[in-house]
Amino acid sequence: MRRTLVIVTCLAVTAAGCGGTDGHPMPASSGTGSAAQPPTSAEPAAETADPPTAFDAGAAVALPDGALRANAAGNVTSTFLTLRDRTGYVVTPTSMNAVDVLTGKQKWTVPVERQPGDPNNQSGPFVNTTGPRPPAVAGGLAVAAVPVVIPEKGTTPAAIALSVVAADPEKGTKTWQADIQVSDSQYADAGNAVTQVVAVTGKAVIARYSRQDEEHVTVALDPASGRTLWERKDYDAGSVHGDILVGTDYNVAENSSMTQATALDLVTGQQKWVGAAKSSGLTLIPADPALVVLTRTDYGSGDSSLLFLDPATGAEKLKLEGEKEFGSLPYGDCFYDEQSVLVCQSSGVLTGYDAKTAGKLWALPDQASNRVAPVLTAVWHGALYGVTQGGRPIVLDAKTGKDLSVDDVGAAPVLVSKYAGITVDKQRGMPVAYPVKK
Repeated sequence: MRRTLVIVTCLAVTAAGCGGTDGHPMPASSGTGSAAQPPTSAEPAAETADPPTAFDAGAAVALPDGALRANAAGNVTSTFLTLRDRTGYVVTPTSMNAVDVLTGKQKWTVPVERQPGDPNNQSGPFVNTTGPRPPAVAGGLAVAAVPVVIPEKGTTPAAIALSVVAADPEKGTKTWQADIQVSDSQYADAGNAVTQVVAVTGKAVIARYSRQDEEHVTVALDPASGRTLWERKDYDAGSVHGDILVGTDYNVAENSSMTQATALDLVTGQQKWVGAAKSSGLTLIPADPALVVLTRTDYGSGDSSLLFLDPATGAEKLKLEGEKEFGSLPYGDCFYDEQSVLVCQSSGVLTGYDAKTAGKLWALPDQASNRVAPVLTAVWHGALYGVTQGGRPIVLDAKTGKDLSVDDVGAAPVLVSKYAGITVDKQRGMPVAYPVKK
């Protein structure tokens, strides 16, 4: 059986579990265009820091239920929100919305103009780590992707499409909606699908649809019109490096159970190179464009590794072996701070790497200095956010691994901007934003 790729696109650390919030989507207005709501005339003054080192725990702002999903322990398992400054962009099965995270007020909503393919994905008592990934915001567009149903017509059965919706990130004006059929199953089932806008550039919007072990489709769309530039099946887009897109390729002639990393031209879809061959599982990690970063499981041995590849050629620049206790374990989760550092977490070990060269910067635990590793929750602009073994929020310097803020941190966010940190209130199981304190 082929293995479904799960790509990490935000700086939230996820943990599988059961229970959590009842994530009802925000209501979407009807009509062919967006129902943009005018912003408030005056925004309240706000403290800012880049990066923040403390949050105001006593000033939590409630966010829409569908922004995050948590398990019974209060740990965030899925994010449906992208944070840009003080605006949170939230995707639901029926719409894309913007909310001011410092007031909790909705700024605008853009409806998806078709029947949702998986309407209950963000609701119910059980944690489900599939569903739409957070919107991508770049190049003057906010773009989200969800599955929709193309209804039957006469003897033509219903089908599932990947619906990609683009809007002006400030005004909420709908720019376009593109619906690309991804499955012609007569049952039209999109349950447990993963939909994601992988990248928005001046040349292309890249989106993907994945479901179970068999359905993988990537499309490239024109950012101005939503027109399809190319489409590739059995391929999951992962990361963009200039004009090169790298993803997991499930169409391997040698063995249909194998996967490999395949690079394509961003605009034409033409194949450029193949790397990480003979793999049984690959996870592409969005990082600095200078390196392709992925975790890999070898098809033959089952051994795991963290690979750094040259985006121009696919040549291996560095390979770090994973654990081999009682069979191979995944190398771990890695997160880019959007500046210069990649931080990886695996089995209680934290390691910082230079995002451009893959050089090792630091590691915890460090027995010589009597220091242990916190549990990572986010990395942003040179700061690492997490929780100590005693359950206290802490901030580390992402470049050195040294303690940066240990007292009165206030929260351990999973999403961070210069205005706020976002996580789940564990007592109520609800998503909240904590304003920056310093």
